[in-house]
Amino acid sequence: MKPVSRLLASVVLLVLVAGSAAAQRRRDWSYQWYWGAHGGGFYYKTNLQPYYYDPMAGGHWLITAKRTALYVAYEQARFLTDALAVVEDPNSDTNARDVSFKDMRRLMLGVVAFPAEKAIEPYLGLGFALMQVMNPVVDCSGATVNSLDCATDLAKQILAQDAAEEASSKAFFWFMGGLQISYSKLSLFGQYIATSAASGFLIQGNTHTFQGGLRYRFGTSKEGITERQ
Repeated sequence: MKPVSRLLASVVLLVLVAGSAAAQRRRDWSYQWYWGAHGGGFYYKTNLQPYYYDPMAGGHWLITAKRTALYVAYEQARFLTDALAVVEDPNSDTNARDVSFKDMRRLMLGVVAFPAEKAIEPYLGLGFALMQVMNPVVDCSGATVNSLDCATDLAKQILAQDAAEEASSKAFFWFMGGLQISYSKLSLFGQYIATSAASGFLIQGNTHTFQGGLRYRFGTSKEGITERQ
């Protein structure tokens, strides 16, 4: 066989194999339960400090249909240094309180679409998220000489901590874009997530997350029809 003919035959064979693998992957992928783990970086800022990049890890649950999937995830970010923010407090000499925190958790729920059957498969997602800053701590220092501040006034301390707790949890919209490579029951993926902004939250403005991880198929999510005996 001539070299050109061999090359054409090889190309045709690769196309047929790739098409068969994509079709098999789609059949294996539809109506399945996936559990996954992921990690990456959480990019955020507050009203007192610029954008910081800290580690985040979590797990997720994916229930697939034909080209869409339900996505549920729990994630937690651990800040390498304490994040600093300011909350309003009319009982303060400056009408504000400094707040520090070092942990944030996020619960996500939404729908992910897989529009193209490719070896490297793109996907997009939308949904809602609840973000909660864990254990915010109010700074009660900085009182003037002639006034009591929350360091020595229990009522002021309680009100200041209540203001920080109120600003520690908000709901958001999120958008996701990613790429996935699947083989048998295992999928390797990388994704980007952006959340909307919310006023009165200790974390200010949009947040950005870059993640990579694995998800594994544990079984079907669609009950099959069995034959009557």
